[in-house]
Amino acid sequence: MRRPSNLITSKPVEPAPAVAHARPTNYLDLYGLSKPPFATVPDETAFILFGSRRRAFELLVSHLTSSSGIVLLVGDEGTGKSETLRAVATVARESGLEVVAVSRPVGVRIDPDILATALDSLRDPSRKAGLIDDMDLLADSSLGLLSNVAKQDQSPNPLVLVCSSAALTKPVISDIAAKARNVIRLAPLSSSETHQYIERSLWIAGGTTRRLMTSDALKMLIARSHGLPATINRLMEATFNAGFARGDTTITAKTVAAAVGPIAGGQTNRPASSDGFPDVALRVVSVGLLVIGASVFLYKGLSEQPPPPAPPPIARPVEHAPVAEVAKPMSPDLMAALIQRAKESLDLGDVAAARLLFQRAAEAGNATAATALGKTYDPLDPQKAAEWYAKAANLGDKEAAGLLQRLPAKPKGS
Repeated sequence: MRRPSNLITSKPVEPAPAVAHARPTNYLDLYGLSKPPFATVPDETAFILFGSRRRAFELLVSHLTSSSGIVLLVGDEGTGKSETLRAVATVARESGLEVVAVSRPVGVRIDPDILATALDSLRDPSRKAGLIDDMDLLADSSLGLLSNVAKQDQSPNPLVLVCSSAALTKPVISDIAAKARNVIRLAPLSSSETHQYIERSLWIAGGTTRRLMTSDALKMLIARSHGLPATINRLMEATFNAGFARGDTTITAKTVAAAVGPIAGGQTNRPASSDGFPDVALRVVSVGLLVIGASVFLYKGLSEQPPPPAPPPIARPVEHAPVAEVAKPMSPDLMAALIQRAKESLDLGDVAAARLLFQRAAEAGNATAATALGKTYDPLDPQKAAEWYAKAANLGDKEAAGLLQRLPAKPKGS
């Protein structure tokens, strides 16, 4: 039989030897992440407007765009005051407002001359807004400048000062706070918000908690973070580095304990102790037994006695009530900035933040925002979607009327 012309006559090519996978050189390689998800460098695209902080955010934006005088933003160390201030400044700039921001360079204090120049520019009649971060780290001479501004209270432009809650005990800062028009407190994140913060940070870097962490490890980290974003970042970075060092392909409770447990020293949220764990545990048990024994003894000795008189009321420091807010119409520029920010949040997958921003604009009478808010609930929550479509239709949006009609009818008796 004749050999076909297309038949290969040469020797078959031997398969190439399998190439060994390169060994991971850092935790990014090990866990398949595109960048450090909990880096200390601020990422504006990662900012999330949590529900617990919505009111503080709205008060700051409202002050910058439609008020004057000094307002303080305070919170615990690591709460996220600086990131919140940056997000507020972005919204203010997008609304067409000139923002004069003064922040502390890493490792040094703010130059008093720079601060003085910024304060002078705010005396200009043209509309501006001032933002000064880390007020508690200013030199005494700089704090004196701010104190004089607070006493005069004659600036036609708004000024937001940021400091830690602990700094309010300092006499100069306490005096400034007493003369401020409002003191806005930034609360720590709730457990569910902390979970969302971790999930969102991983998602931006190409990971998820379900793929990379066990549920008990996630619970441990949430509990230890106390809802402080800076602490979350520090704990998560330490945990991923520990996982890489141990070769753990999945973060487990043992990984977390190796990173932030008693052996890890400074990684915990509480001050490190030089005592070993058994000694500390024994001491705690001994103190507990002593307290219980003393309580039983006092109860037996005093049970026959008449109840002691009620203690006098404890005098509490007088808190200055915030200035009553005056409802003011939202400017078109600010309205457009809120809607644009909401759309950007949707593009990033942050539906919660988008809803908050759309709702703020919708409640101010924007039909487009109300329609967009309804779409975020459609079709998962038809009742909620219908509420916002109806509001948008009442505001004159024809698209909302059509969207409302195609929703399923509400069951009777519901």
